[in-house]
Amino acid sequence: MMSKAPDTVQTSVTRAKWTQCRIILLCLLSAACKPSPELQASRDVRATTAQSLRQVVVLPLQRGYYVASDTPCAKASNATLLLLRRNGIGGARYFCEFKRIEQTGPVTYRVEEECADFQGEAPETRHLQYILDNDSRFLAKEQDVVALDARYCAQSELPLEWRNTDIESEIE
Repeated sequence: MMSKAPDTVQTSVTRAKWTQCRIILLCLLSAACKPSPELQASRDVRATTAQSLRQVVVLPLQRGYYVASDTPCAKASNATLLLLRRNGIGGARYFCEFKRIEQTGPVTYRVEEECADFQGEAPETRHLQYILDNDSRFLAKEQDVVALDARYCAQSELPLEWRNTDIESEIE
């Protein structure tokens, strides 16, 4: 067997050291090119927000009659009664159709609604945050102001004028 000449061995060792130094230098340079903490935080927030938003078809609430939380079911009136349907919610003088529902947290939903007054005025778009206590109670806020605070009431618990109304076809 032939052995390598000392200068060939030295050259191979030198090349290996240079290759190793280049790898280390490349690693250091790529680490130095990382985005600023502020830019990375901004990217992280956008990624988290995009991941945490999930579009849903309906709010996970029991459909039917809802009454203002401070009103007993048996004392409901036109002013305190709402009807939650699959596609929206309405009271005595208006109906708000759900246009877009996004889940933003375990019990929070961002809802875009188009509300029309039964008087025939032009529909108005609004954005509410629905916070669900459970499947039968919610709080709806518009720009941090409470717009609705309601709980489900079985039709049989409402005043007589609402007990005989057939709502099955309306809530689907």
